Amino acid sequence: MTLTADDCLWARWDVTFNWNDLRYVLAVARQGSTLAAASVLGVNQTTVARRIDMLEQALDIQLFERRPEGYRITQQGQEALAVAERIEREAAALADGARSWRRQISGVVRITATELVATELLAPLIAELRQRHPLLQIELIADDRRFDLTRGEADVAVRVGQIPDDPSIVRRWLGRSVWSIYCSQSYAQHHGTPLNLAELDEHQIIGGSGQLDKLAPLLALREAAPRAAIAVRCNSVANLIAAVRSGIGIGPLPGWADGDDLVRCPLPELETSADIWLLFPESQRSSRHVRTVVDALISRFETVRSRLEGRS
Repeated sequence: MTLTADDCLWARWDVTFNWNDLRYVLAVARQGSTLAAASVLGVNQTTVARRIDMLEQALDIQLFERRPEGYRITQQGQEALAVAERIEREAAALADGARSWRRQISGVVRITATELVATELLAPLIAELRQRHPLLQIELIADDRRFDLTRGEADVAVRVGQIPDDPSIVRRWLGRSVWSIYCSQSYAQHHGTPLNLAELDEHQIIGGSGQLDKLAPLLALREAAPRAAIAVRCNSVANLIAAVRSGIGIGPLPGWADGDDLVRCPLPELETSADIWLLFPESQRSSRHVRTVVDALISRFETVRSRLEGRS
């Protein structure tokens, strides 16, 4: 859209003046003298008097009478003062609006994490972020695959275990994911709980398949109980948690899955842990919408750190 001079009100004004001079009119009218106005405005008295003179010349009216005791506003000055005060209020409203606009966070942020982390930890946080920042759009990619942040496949990643040593990726440590051996309350009532590694072979354990075939806690359990019967094999952590809670057998679970329906078996030898990392490209460090999500994630993981380690 192209604007012409007819569309712009200021382009049709017959009198031009420096809008900033209105500040001096307001200050002198409120303080009663150029000296007092200069103190409020942080300038010298000569500057105040000169700016008032320039505005009167530009408008071709007298705004103040110069008297020995100070400046006395004229009738035309009173009318001009009313206009200046309206402009002052509108300018203040514009400044307030600009501050509010700057605080608004908008844009799309793509977060990648494992399905369990995405479901249990990130989804509730995203709901809170959306309430605080309605213009913020978040794409949550729940997948065990490791997307390439440097190629823009995702903006932020929450990963467990080893991470690449890449100077173009910013890393933030979020905590530790601690896994222990659990069984359900119902399983413990019917079969008891193993009190040491030697008793494990007498119990039914849960194994892994598919994506969980190489999960370290499951491999450690199988190695410690080579003669134990495998009650079921699970291909996802969500299935593993459900299987242990159902009472079908003993299996390793992340600490944050602990609950009143579960019993932690006293087998510290089978506890495993891995670091949890937050990753994002160095190129996104100054992006306000990405930083908003990153800061929220760091804050949230600080509050659930003990839970992740099974200490709550």
